[in-house]
Amino acid sequence: MATGSAQETDMGVGIGLALGLLTVAAGVYAFVAQGQFETALGFGAAVTLAVLCVGAIHVWS
Repeated sequence: MATGSAQETDMGVGIGLALGLLTVAAGVYAFVAQGQFETALGFGAAVTLAVLCVGAIHVWS
């Protein structure tokens, strides 16, 4: 017998991939930013997006 649900989707993978790409973009922004405040914004965005990425994969997978 199959134990999986008939309504399984790959939404967690897609959302995780999209948030992962945004995380990489925020990390690159933090690396190339000119000032300390802009670097801090990029780093904060990267950390926040990484947490959301992992959360989305856990919730929807």
